[in-house]
Amino acid sequence: MIQKIKLSTFFKYYSRESEHVVLLPSLIEGFFTNSLEHDLILVAILAEQKKTYSICIGKDYKNIKNKIVFYNPSVLFNFKDELDYSAAMIRIAKEMEGNGNQVFYSSYEISFWENKAFMHRMFDDLNVKTPKTNVFSSAKEVKDAVMEFPCLLKEEHSYASLGLHKLNSMEEAITLVESEAFKARNENILIQKLLNIKKDLRVILMGDEILLHYWRVNPSKEWKPTSTSHGSGVDFVTFPEKWRTHIIETFKKLNLTTGAFDIAWDNDDLDSEPYFLEVSPNYQPNPPVDLSGKPFNYGQYKKKFLWKDSWDYNYINIIYAIKQKWIKSILT
Repeated sequence: MIQKIKLSTFFKYYSRESEHVVLLPSLIEGFFTNSLEHDLILVAILAEQKKTYSICIGKDYKNIKNKIVFYNPSVLFNFKDELDYSAAMIRIAKEMEGNGNQVFYSSYEISFWENKAFMHRMFDDLNVKTPKTNVFSSAKEVKDAVMEFPCLLKEEHSYASLGLHKLNSMEEAITLVESEAFKARNENILIQKLLNIKKDLRVILMGDEILLHYWRVNPSKEWKPTSTSHGSGVDFVTFPEKWRTHIIETFKKLNLTTGAFDIAWDNDDLDSEPYFLEVSPNYQPNPPVDLSGKPFNYGQYKKKFLWKDSWDYNYINIIYAIKQKWIKSILT
C-alpha cells in the first residue's frame, strides 16, 4: 500500500477547503483492523487523479456540508455499538446527504451492505430471481411455518460464509433461533431454499461492465459454503457467456454504482436460469492467480507470505484498480 501513496502528491493535493472529502471512522482502530489501508487507497486515487481532498474523522462527519464524500463501509462507524451496525452506516449516509453532500456509497446503496432482509425485499420488488426466502421476525413464526429440510438459515447482518447455517430439521432451526447468542445478533430470521450446487459464481460489476469473475468450487461430496476459507477451488477463466447480458441487466435493475453478485444454477445446470444469491456494493475480490502445480489450495494461498506473489499484495492491487475506476466514473 505504501508504494501506492506518493508523499509529494499526498501533501500537494491536500486542502481543507476541497470539495472532495474522505471520511474515516477512526485512525487508531482503523490501523489495527486494516480499515485505514482501504481509506488510504481512496486518498491515493484522488491525488493520483489530481483532485484535491480533505480528510474527516469519526463523528465530525456531521460538519461536512455540500461536498462529495467517499468512505469505506465499516463496523467502526457504529459509534453507539448498536445491534444493527448496518443501520448505523445507513443513518450516517442519510445525515450527510441531508447536509447537501453527494455521498458514495449513498444511503440507498449502503442499505444492501450486510443487510440481507433489505436485500431480499429489493430482489422481490425488482423481480430478481433468488432462491425462495422467507423472512421471519420471531422464533414463533419459524415454529409455525411449513418448511422443507434441509434448508439454509442466513443471519441478517453477515458476510462471506459467516452466519450461514444448514438446517436439517425443525429441531435444529428452533435450537438455533432461540439461542441467546443468535437473538443478540439478529432482528430477523431468513430461511432459504437450499439449492443443489457444488459451485457458485462471483461477478463484480460497475455499470454495464463485468470487472472480475470467478467460480468457487466445493471439492467435497458434502455440502459446505463455497467460501475459499472452506477449501473451495477457484476458476478465474471460464464464464457462462450465455448469461452475460442477463447478469448485467439484472445488476442495472438495482441501481448500484458497483457491486458483487453471488450467482448459482440449481443442479449446476448452466442451461437453466441462474439464481442471484446475494449482492453487495462493498466486497473483497479474490485476485486472479494460477495455482496449477502448487501444493496448496486458494484458501491456503491467502495465508501465505509470498511477497509480491502473496494474496495480500495482489489484493491491494486489485482493490486499487477497482476503486480507481469507480472514483473516475463518479467524478467524470
